[in-house]
Amino acid sequence: MKHFLRISAFVFALSATIVPNASAGQKNLTMEECLKLTLDYSRDILLAREGINISEGRYIEERASAFPYIGTETSIKRYRDEAIEKTGLPPTYSKILGIPSPTLEQSEMESKLTLAQPVFTWGQVSAAINAAKHDMKSSEFKLQEVRQLALRESATVFYALLLGMELEKTAKDSIAQKQRHLNEAERKFKMEVATDYDVLSARVALTNAEPELTRVQNSIRLLKDRVRYFTGMEGDFEAKGTLVCDIEKPENLEKILSEANANRPDIKYYMSQVDTFNELVKVAKGSNKPRLDLKGELGIKKYVEHGEEYPGKNWNAGLYLTFPLFDGLRGKGQVMQAESRVTSYEVELKKLQDQILLDARQAINDVNEAIEIVKSLEATTVQAERLLQMAEAGYKYGVKTKLEVDDADSNLLSARINLAKARHDYLTAKTKLNWVKGLDLNECLANNCKAMNGKNDKL
Repeated sequence: MKHFLRISAFVFALSATIVPNASAGQKNLTMEECLKLTLDYSRDILLAREGINISEGRYIEERASAFPYIGTETSIKRYRDEAIEKTGLPPTYSKILGIPSPTLEQSEMESKLTLAQPVFTWGQVSAAINAAKHDMKSSEFKLQEVRQLALRESATVFYALLLGMELEKTAKDSIAQKQRHLNEAERKFKMEVATDYDVLSARVALTNAEPELTRVQNSIRLLKDRVRYFTGMEGDFEAKGTLVCDIEKPENLEKILSEANANRPDIKYYMSQVDTFNELVKVAKGSNKPRLDLKGELGIKKYVEHGEEYPGKNWNAGLYLTFPLFDGLRGKGQVMQAESRVTSYEVELKKLQDQILLDARQAINDVNEAIEIVKSLEATTVQAERLLQMAEAGYKYGVKTKLEVDDADSNLLSARINLAKARHDYLTAKTKLNWVKGLDLNECLANNCKAMNGKNDKL
């Protein structure tokens, strides 16, 4: 007997050590961690960062046009020219006078240093450099825009996951509640104070509540897949957080639009693109204008003829004026394209401002609607919980009917679900409103998380 007890104690201790390790393998994901992983993993952010590198490379390329070009060139040539024979003395006179006749074949070796410096380009070089600078700013604004969108989408999915978990808890509580009703109906049936109808009704209510839990759990799995899409997480995880938070009324429309015009990175992007193509218009207009360049060469050259070498130094320097007389209207076509791009981005900017106005109005309405629902349902949920407790107690002692208990249960379930959805809608609408205003979502969401955690601790 003692041997059996020792083995049982060993098995119990082993199972106690194994089970916690299995649960410890599951990761916990908070909103702060979700946002951090999104910023590190988002493919769109990585592409936008590469866009900055491309813009920096383009700026370096355009800036090189303002600097002098210095290069070297070395060549070795062997050539034959039959026209030389006709320009020299006949072979007979060359022998008498002792003057060698020119040869048809010669060798030439040359090495030189070249220099080229634009002097006047009708503003093309400076305009191209300015265009590259504006394009660098545009790529930075594009990164900020993509970053804001990634944070907004990631936060929206995380809030949806918290809502799913809240609905799952509500569905489980509803099933547990209906299980208690079934147990109570069976107890009364055995005591012959309830009919088989009451038992069957409670059993049907329990069965009807189970599909909702299945749907919610499937929704949670899908939302977790979306979180993995934004964060790059692998394996299972458990979202940690709450939808309970302090609610605040939104600002007026004029203030929101003012903040959006000052902060939105996509507005700055389109404005920067307009500046970029205004500079490219100057570049295009200068393509059919004269330009002045300074060019020079310094080198050594050596001829080999009749086995003799004739080395020597050479140099040249000069100002070169280039004037394209006819380019097939290429310059005009380039000007038309650049001016059209300017107009296109100006239209895109106005379109974006109209969209911001529409988004701001919708976000304000969504926030106000969610606030009103939350305020009305917070008190209603407490009352519904109390009402269900009273109905269950009355049904237990025979002073309340099964219909009254079902009605109280239905009211509480609806109140809890609507309250959770309203809190989710408020947080989602508040996030969108901050995005519309162009605020740093990482900072705003971090502050929301602190407020939510503090509210949860009080609860």
